[in-house]
Amino acid sequence: MTQTTDLSATQKRAMLAQLLQQKSARPAERSPYSPSFRGMNFSLIYFSSDETELGDRKYQLLLEGAKFADRHGFTGIWLPERHFHPFGGLYPSPSVLCAALATITERIRLRSGSVVMPLNSPLRVAEQWAIIDNLSGGRVDLAFARGWNANDFVLNPAAYENNRDELFSGIEQVRKLWRGEAISVPNGVGDLVDIRTYPSPVQPELPVWITCSGGKERFIEAGASGSNILTALLFQEIEELEEKLAAYREARATHGHDPDSGQVTLMLHTFVGEDLEDVRDRVRVPFTNYLRTSVNLWSRGKKNVGELSDREREKLVEYAFERYFKTNALFGTPESVRPTIQRLHDIGVNEIACLLDFGVEVDAVLESLQSLDRLRAQCVVTSDRA
Repeated sequence: MTQTTDLSATQKRAMLAQLLQQKSARPAERSPYSPSFRGMNFSLIYFSSDETELGDRKYQLLLEGAKFADRHGFTGIWLPERHFHPFGGLYPSPSVLCAALATITERIRLRSGSVVMPLNSPLRVAEQWAIIDNLSGGRVDLAFARGWNANDFVLNPAAYENNRDELFSGIEQVRKLWRGEAISVPNGVGDLVDIRTYPSPVQPELPVWITCSGGKERFIEAGASGSNILTALLFQEIEELEEKLAAYREARATHGHDPDSGQVTLMLHTFVGEDLEDVRDRVRVPFTNYLRTSVNLWSRGKKNVGELSDREREKLVEYAFERYFKTNALFGTPESVRPTIQRLHDIGVNEIACLLDFGVEVDAVLESLQSLDRLRAQCVVTSDRA
């Protein structure tokens, strides 16, 4: 029986056309603040593994991937801070995991991706990561995020309402402590005391990224602070990112920072092989499952998504898979994904953080790293900058 609230066939077709329409590429307008680098860096990033699928091999992909990346010239390893959910639940503490990686690697940068600053004490962040900086010989980089999931803030409920201010004030305190300066904090009896943290890190200054996944204002804030950027294409298209990066570099220049030196790292789901159809077959089911569980996220801002039937939602997921496969992920051969790398290079991305753990079998992912390294070698940065 048809209800009056049901969409007509015409309305459904129009809605699907709106939701599924892929934005057409347009010629890039070069910003006066576009970076002058040549080439692209590659790093690895981990986030989405569900431990129930891995048995007693929970950290095999992380450990073996890190050793491979260390031997083959990848720039860094990014580890998130993820709490209280199976999706990403392997990574509640990037400092603990990076301490383990410090002992089995020699050159690769060890990075948080990200420390959720409002959930943490700046004193503890500075202490923990200074240990890792010493264990690794000065290889720590930190990305910081403001947090978004209210349940995560059971760790610090008072910080939720003003998490943006907590983010930037916390970063500044961590930077001061990293330099060996003291910060004033209340002690157990309420007296303000000046506290320094130990051990001293190897690096005199802490390299900082800000995780930006929202509107243009987030990128402007990062630029104004002189920080680097960690971002993704989950909630934005390449054309939107291009505009935000132009605003980021302009903000750097406006606030006295070299616009060209700001590093932009973009996370992309990645599986690179030597046969395009084999890659498609390997990633289709796990990545479609990934999209199916997050349809309300990647369709953010669209109307009437909740009114779609199950069949229509499946069509959206299938179309989204094709969109990601072609332009919004690194799925394919080194040759087939080169146009995507070039496009991202042209809009000002300096580094691709390759997300590996979205559900493809561990052994297949580890085998695919050979092809990913072939892509990395083809796109290696040739400027003097790391």
